[in-house]
Amino acid sequence: MKKILLIAALAVCSLTVSAQRASSSSSSFFSTEKADGGVKFGIRAGLNISNMTLSEDHMSISSDSRTAFHVGVIADIPLMQSLYIQPGLFLQNKGFKEESDGDEITGKPMYLEIPVLASYRYNFSDAVQMQINVGPYFAYGLGGKVKYESEDQDFFGSYDDESFGCKRFDCGLQFGAGLTFASHYYIGFAYQLGLTNIADLPSGYDGDYSAKNKNWMISLGYNF
Repeated sequence: MKKILLIAALAVCSLTVSAQRASSSSSSFFSTEKADGGVKFGIRAGLNISNMTLSEDHMSISSDSRTAFHVGVIADIPLMQSLYIQPGLFLQNKGFKEESDGDEITGKPMYLEIPVLASYRYNFSDAVQMQINVGPYFAYGLGGKVKYESEDQDFFGSYDDESFGCKRFDCGLQFGAGLTFASHYYIGFAYQLGLTNIADLPSGYDGDYSAKNKNWMISLGYNF
């Protein structure tokens, strides 16, 4: 996982440096001038590398990562040349892998997710634009299973209902960066830090336990 993320980060950085050197024109670091054009839309799809952080009584562990996918649409709403608002609507397949007592456990939840990002833009040239995105995301669990070697279990639902015991609602912080080429083609990566405790604990449990989603995203896209 670390090698994949390092390669993605180096690719974006090298493309950024190359574009900056190739550009013969200078531009301000932050432009408050009116952006050219209006609202534009795009599609995004790519790879998820997700896991969960589990905490109990001030001790925290991270599960192994699971490779999954995301697909969705975004809108680019210009406020000025250097600042956009970028809401989106995504299907996010997340989850985790873990081994307990020799039994491999795989969680495969599917979320409907809405990120609302503030997006800084910088034009290296007429052909290459960088963006840095940060903002909250809000997600609702559509369904999913936890697979054991001998049985399956619903991911969402209370422990009292004999499910894995996770709440459907999740929210957190997303931040990342990317490049747009020729106004249409996008490549980027992002990290999602879950802030909501999604553990749906059994009635009568008085311990300090939490479960939170974590997710790396590597995305390709097209802007219309």
